[in-house]
Amino acid sequence: MRQTPDASPAVGPQVVFAFDTTGRCTLSTGSGLGPLHVKPGELVGQNLFDVYRDDVDGLAALRRALAGESFTLEREFLGRQLAIYYEPSRDEEGRVTGVLGVTTDVTEQRRIEREVHAARHQATLLADISAALAQETLDPDALLLLVARSVAEPVADAGTAWLRIEVGDRLEPRARWCRDGAPELLERDVTPDVVDVRATEPTPATGVDGTAYVRVPLRSRGLLLGFVDVARTAERGAFTDAELDLVTEIARRCALSLDNARLLEAQRVAHEELIRFGALADASDNLVGIVDVDDRVVYVNPKVLSYGIDALSRDVWATAGAIIGEEETKAIRRGLESEGRWSGDLRLTLPDRTVVGQLDAHLLTHPETGAALGSAWIAKDVTDLRMTEAALREANTDLKQYKALVEASPDFIAIAGLDGAVKYVNPGGRELIGLDPAVDVAETTILDYLTPRGVQASLETEQPAVVAEGHWEGESTLRNHRGPAIPVAIASFLMRDVETGEPFALATVQRDISERLAAERSMRELIEQRQALLSRLVDAQDAERTRIAADVHDDPVQALAAVDLRLGLMERRLRERAPDLLETLVPLQASVSGATERLRALLFDLEPPDLEAGLTGALRRAAEEIFEGTGTIWSVDGDEEPEVPDTVRAIAYRIAKEMLNNARKHAEAHQVTVVVGGRDGGLEVSVADDGVGIGEPVRQTPGHRGLFTMQDRAEIAGGWCRLDTHAGGGTTVTTWLPGTARISW
Repeated sequence: MRQTPDASPAVGPQVVFAFDTTGRCTLSTGSGLGPLHVKPGELVGQNLFDVYRDDVDGLAALRRALAGESFTLEREFLGRQLAIYYEPSRDEEGRVTGVLGVTTDVTEQRRIEREVHAARHQATLLADISAALAQETLDPDALLLLVARSVAEPVADAGTAWLRIEVGDRLEPRARWCRDGAPELLERDVTPDVVDVRATEPTPATGVDGTAYVRVPLRSRGLLLGFVDVARTAERGAFTDAELDLVTEIARRCALSLDNARLLEAQRVAHEELIRFGALADASDNLVGIVDVDDRVVYVNPKVLSYGIDALSRDVWATAGAIIGEEETKAIRRGLESEGRWSGDLRLTLPDRTVVGQLDAHLLTHPETGAALGSAWIAKDVTDLRMTEAALREANTDLKQYKALVEASPDFIAIAGLDGAVKYVNPGGRELIGLDPAVDVAETTILDYLTPRGVQASLETEQPAVVAEGHWEGESTLRNHRGPAIPVAIASFLMRDVETGEPFALATVQRDISERLAAERSMRELIEQRQALLSRLVDAQDAERTRIAADVHDDPVQALAAVDLRLGLMERRLRERAPDLLETLVPLQASVSGATERLRALLFDLEPPDLEAGLTGALRRAAEEIFEGTGTIWSVDGDEEPEVPDTVRAIAYRIAKEMLNNARKHAEAHQVTVVVGGRDGGLEVSVADDGVGIGEPVRQTPGHRGLFTMQDRAEIAGGWCRLDTHAGGGTTVTTWLPGTARISW
């Protein structure tokens, strides 16, 4: 068997066979017979032309060998890939007497070559790649120069190696060799063309100067790797058939070496990609898994293990069913089988918790052959993301509602940047100030919407308050494009980033208060009228009281005083002359004296209050007179007495004095406390006693209108009067009157 040093021998189980010139088998033995279902010696004696009568390629090979040709061919037979070498045997005269052959089962060898070639695309399945091949380093330029020299040197003076580039499917000259001392040879003017990818034989040609050329294809595994152009001077003549056979054989071997180098380089690149993929997958925050064609998990990254998922070397469907449920597992399986991929959210039940994962599972196939390689599973924990999305959806719903509210509001609502540039004005605000809908508010500033008074208030009050406090409320005026300025109630505030808290805009809500101000003006006028009427009423009451007091003092009191005096004189006479009549006279005299005292008390009640020292001083004088001789302890506290009109003080005085009289007459109190103070912009007076209290609800009856009179007086002045009793006894009557009399609705 002829073999050059550059040849790559076939490796595998072999069969040694021989046959004579008639085709009768004379030898059949070797370890390679078993896979072919043939026993050693079984074919001996049989005519191989009969055995392979239906095998056109096999018959052609027998004839070539009997024709005296030594050759090697590779073919598929019974599912095995066989490399068959034929060597004719000759007698002393050179006649063919038979053929000796060696069949090598290269199935496993070719499978390894295919795996190496596909290593770039099957990085995840090549964990057991040979360490020696992984560390192999090649110099492509040196290898190509060697190819050019190896093909050209035995028969020519120069050689150029053309390499097929997959990108763009073109050929490039990569290396040139020239024999030392050889004359400069012209480059062949016809460049190789990848269109002729089926070229298998060398193509001789002769240049215009007699230079001999031959173009030899570089083929391996049926693929065109490139060409080698060789050339020699005209003096050496054309290439012979033997020389062409020689360069063809050398080119075949060089192509095999080049192919092996490319496969090794591809395997090295694939190994590096595998390392990078492994590092990337190991560092990924996603859960990554690779499954082989038998549905076994062959790789999981550390993230999978950190979630407590024990999936390595297990059936992927059983593992998935335990984690996500059978129905979801079936859906994924259907998706992979029908579409080649499945994506979606899943609820993963883990040993210590339940999470939401976004899974993307897809089939892996060989990019060139389309062969199935398994599947890849990549899942991302989106539990927090989905919760955030749900919160965002809810927030968006709220935002839409708020937007609808803002859009429908008749108030002036605007948002501006911190530089004062306006970004938004709601439709109601535009309508309120008469702003043309075509106006682009983004070209306006805050000052464009303010009156001179509003500008001053904004610069002096509003903006400093918003900067200092983050918000401000008050009143100002808005510029009206269709009429007079619009008075508004303002609520302005800073809008802040929810995460950093930093302000990014200024918002304002301004409500037209024209009607409110008009109503307040009307109310003030009405109050002033009411106050005037109340003042006249109080003055009229005081005048009437003064007149009545004068009338009572000038007539009834004087008359009763005269009667009392005469009854006194009568008592002295009767005591001297008719003592037995004193029993009748004394009660009469006491009745007259009592009537006189009651009239004098009435005169005290009818007197206008002296308010020069305030309400507190007037009530102290009244309490001193009311409780004189009763033993009741009383106090009047007026340190917090507010400034109110005398009319209000006079009404409060009458009500409080009535309270004191009630306490003296009905409460049987040991202690009475009066407190005068301010409340809600008005005057409050409370009278508290520790007396017997009120056992039954107070009813308005003729001649007993004390409490109701107090309530009526308070309500007429726009206030109120409230009575509270205590469980342990005692009563508190509280009266509140506005600082200025107001209308009671």
